[in-house]
Amino acid sequence: MASFNSSRVENFLAYGAIGVTAVSLLSMVTTLLMELGGTTERPVILAQIPLIGLPVGFMMILAMIIISFIRRSKENRD
Repeated sequence: MASFNSSRVENFLAYGAIGVTAVSLLSMVTTLLMELGGTTERPVILAQIPLIGLPVGFMMILAMIIISFIRRSKENRD
């Protein structure tokens, strides 16, 4: 049962990190394309999303790696 919960958490962290990072990168590209197109008004939140999303995605990846190391060390002990 514990490995099932661990696997579920790892899957959530992996897909969450991919999703958050992808949205952040799309936001960055959109902001750059709007600037290239000469748009004078653009949503402020569009430029702020990567400032929050990229560090959150990085922390999710670190948490996934730590959980994976803990799980593997428990499996090796048994």
